[in-house]
Amino acid sequence: MSIHQKFRLSGSTLLANGEIQAATLVLENGLITEVQPYLDQNADMQIAGVIVPGYIDLQVNGGFGFDFTADPGNVTACAARLPETGVTGFLPTVITSPFENYPAAYAKIRTAQADERGSRILGIHLEGPYLSPQRKGAHHLDYIRPIDLDEISTWADTGLLTLVTLAAELPGGFQAVQSLKKQGVIVSIGHTDATCEQTMQAIEHGVSWGTHLYNAMRPFSHREPGVIGALLVADIPCGIIPDGIHCHPEALRLAFRAKGANNLTLVTDAMQAMGGLPGQYILGGTPVTVTSQDARLADGTLAGSILSMDAAVRNMIAFTGCSLAEAVQMASSTPARVLGLQDRFGAIQAGYQADLTVLDPELHVAATFINGRLEYRRK
Repeated sequence: MSIHQKFRLSGSTLLANGEIQAATLVLENGLITEVQPYLDQNADMQIAGVIVPGYIDLQVNGGFGFDFTADPGNVTACAARLPETGVTGFLPTVITSPFENYPAAYAKIRTAQADERGSRILGIHLEGPYLSPQRKGAHHLDYIRPIDLDEISTWADTGLLTLVTLAAELPGGFQAVQSLKKQGVIVSIGHTDATCEQTMQAIEHGVSWGTHLYNAMRPFSHREPGVIGALLVADIPCGIIPDGIHCHPEALRLAFRAKGANNLTLVTDAMQAMGGLPGQYILGGTPVTVTSQDARLADGTLAGSILSMDAAVRNMIAFTGCSLAEAVQMASSTPARVLGLQDRFGAIQAGYQADLTVLDPELHVAATFINGRLEYRRK
């Protein structure tokens, strides 16, 4: 189906006001051109579930057998499969690597971004190499580096870098945050041993997101709340991995009560094994053992997840009791706002991009539209 053809999609629809109502959407030239308040029995596609804004994942390390850090050229092949999970846009995430690997990674992802098939590549999320050695998680200790402002200037100069996760408490951290922000890069605090006070200072300097809340962070204490406490009370969004493993369901409930759907973004942190079978995989070249539940290094450290975004939405509803509208907000409109794309993505209304996820009554993905094209339809 060409993006220039007029296509009518009809069924229950999650509208921009948060209500689910009968509607017929007119898709043309890659946009939603009309939202008509009735069902059309003659529409090109009628659905039995619900039409929602397409999901946006800010942290994807790989999936379907592909690892972006080991070979960024795999991004295109993975993007072609992500519509199966309802994802219409994502940030390929490159974890801490030898510094000389980064230029080639940028070049390959830029090439992949020009390919219009599959999920949109909305930029790069660089997770590392300026991380706390004490909170490295699955990142390779040998490649973690002291903050270097000259290096940061070369990163941001690519025009492709969208989000950087760093430990802002490191020497030069606040200056790095300011420098990246000035160059249009979103800065997130993560893999960090920051105190509560240091985190608040980092936010004042320009940190505007938190990477996978609870994980790879100084633990919470009632006397020193650390980065977790700061993120829970700060008025900035943060990512969270709702697989029931990276954080307990009650911790998810706590985060949802504290932050609300407006300030939580569901992320998968998916690695190579997402969409595959248990076995041996890699994350950035490091061996990872994957079971039916999780992915871990040899020492037991969690190494990304095998979570898909459609499962993340279902889990968030099951674990927290939030509504479908709230879960979708955390998977779509809130991440769109983090990226500064809220005027084009993350809502179903006239003039927005026709990036849509069609859910069946059990909230599994039945179809996915990207730029008005039907990219996936379940057989």
